[in-house]
Amino acid sequence: MMLEHTDTYAPRNRYGALTTFPDFVRPLLSEAEQAGAWTTGIESDRQQRGSAINVDVYGYDSADELAIVQVREARFRPGWHTAVRKDYYLIGRTETGSVFAHPVKSPARSKRALESPLACVKWVLAQIWQCRAEELEDIERQGDVAFVPVRSCPKSAFQVNGPIRLRDSHELTGEIWRYGDTYYVRRGARLAHLKRQHKRIRAREGWYRVQVGVRESVWGFTAPKGD
Repeated sequence: MMLEHTDTYAPRNRYGALTTFPDFVRPLLSEAEQAGAWTTGIESDRQQRGSAINVDVYGYDSADELAIVQVREARFRPGWHTAVRKDYYLIGRTETGSVFAHPVKSPARSKRALESPLACVKWVLAQIWQCRAEELEDIERQGDVAFVPVRSCPKSAFQVNGPIRLRDSHELTGEIWRYGDTYYVRRGARLAHLKRQHKRIRAREGWYRVQVGVRESVWGFTAPKGD
């Protein structure tokens, strides 16, 4: 009997890519391509030199309509081995409904990430926010900046004056401490999005680490979008 795909199960091919996924994923892929994140298809010249770009899905979260995708470029020419490059993205929509494509670490070699479509999304999100997957539900997120709960602020951190600008579009206010390149806040601190694309968020109970979402580097045949 063939099992239907769910967030906790879906069949994969020998490379780890999902062979089936929910209907919400295809519009996301189309919108990401229309936004300029990548362009699929094959291009070649008269000498049969060219490239092919395709997309495979590695994970998804139906509740939040997120997906993890691999964008693969194969460059070819007669007499040469095909050169392959891969970028990975978390794709979804912002509060305003526009698509985002955030470059992420490859989940393809992680047994934990490939356990299920949802496990893949959680594994990637934990890489972005530099936390454990079990802590994700406690994070207060605003686009690609978040408040991540921590037990305490490092003892050698020092207090700084705000506001603090993050990623040129997020403004942090309140009681702020700095340890190295990392900021810490406690209850009452606020994060506002200067472009007004995300709602304002507030630190609630205890201490938080202010985490700018980790963005992996890309090869250049794709481009991050949105968040």
